[in-house]
Amino acid sequence: MVRVGDQVTVKQENPLGNPRTPVYVRGKIGVVVDVHGVINNPRDHRSLYPPLYTVMFDIREIFGTQTDDKLYVDVHEEWLESS
Repeated sequence: MVRVGDQVTVKQENPLGNPRTPVYVRGKIGVVVDVHGVINNPRDHRSLYPPLYTVMFDIREIFGTQTDDKLYVDVHEEWLESS
């Protein structure tokens, strides 16, 4: 179970997971800043996806640029590993 404040790494590969996880955050380290829980969307999904989290990344971690800016990305739990 992931909690707000936890440092996580987005998995590089997850063939059975939600393919909408952006490639540019895969393998990157971030911090969970919000927990959205399970979202029911029967129009797009046959079953419930795992819980959804907002993860904050340093732009330096993602793009290597020298800035203190942050990037926030919603990622399903199945893509996250504890760091």
